[in-house]
Amino acid sequence: MHSNRPFVHRFKAMTVPCEVQLFGSIKASQITAMIEQNTRRLEQKYNFYSEQSWLTRELNQRGDNSVLLDDESLVVFQTVKNLVMGTAGVFDPTVGSLKWLLAKDASLNRAQAYQIAQPMMGEAAWHLEGKQMFISHHETRFDLGGVIKEFAIDQAINLAESLGVAGALINFGGDIRVLGAKPNQETFNVAVVNPSNPTQAFFSLPLANAALTTSAHYERKTQFSDGQTSHILSDKGTHSKVLSVTVVAPTALEAGAISTALTIDPLLPVPGEVSIIFIDDELKIHQDTEFLTQ
Repeated sequence: MHSNRPFVHRFKAMTVPCEVQLFGSIKASQITAMIEQNTRRLEQKYNFYSEQSWLTRELNQRGDNSVLLDDESLVVFQTVKNLVMGTAGVFDPTVGSLKWLLAKDASLNRAQAYQIAQPMMGEAAWHLEGKQMFISHHETRFDLGGVIKEFAIDQAINLAESLGVAGALINFGGDIRVLGAKPNQETFNVAVVNPSNPTQAFFSLPLANAALTTSAHYERKTQFSDGQTSHILSDKGTHSKVLSVTVVAPTALEAGAISTALTIDPLLPVPGEVSIIFIDDELKIHQDTEFLTQ
């Protein structure tokens, strides 16, 4: 491998195209294979839609109000709980309850679905005590679709760094984290797409030792009997003036949770190390929330 060119490995997992670029390692082929293997393992373990996943069998089809978590799942849910609290409950993994209801009864309209799901959802619906998770409502369902892809990205970076990789870019479906820089010390430039035409780049940002995620509601939809809404589910909906939110944060997991929450409530306070870029409904770029009051 030429030292100034990355070793590039591509595969598809978690319903998205995945790309791993590694610089400065003679073991790049083995490392990227390990990253793919780990990503697929996480996908199988935490897949909301698979009857065979750990998430479905042990958590969502639990027979009691508590579940003993393995070490990895404890880390996942401890991190998720911190993100739920940090976003004042706007980021909510129990949104799986709503998806579960809709899968059972497609005749539910939006108001009915949220009314039925309300007792099953929210920060108070679950808590951790040691390695035990307690869930107050027997029909609460967890969907980690907004978590595990980013968790896999962070694990990929950690793995690459532990094995001596000098520079890396992990891109899973547009959620990105980079390690170090390219061999000439040039930073990675990451493009953010135009929310009105996702095939076009809208702007780019330099990124070094950080993660970038963009949350938007221009592609995937959720179907209720009385119409469609964004795939980003909230009883109050996504903010009408926000087409997309790009967040730069230390980890992909943090960036992903915050960007999702900000599409719903763009006025949420964020940690000081986090940077935000909004694209509004007139395709204007903002780095603050003043446009919401104009």
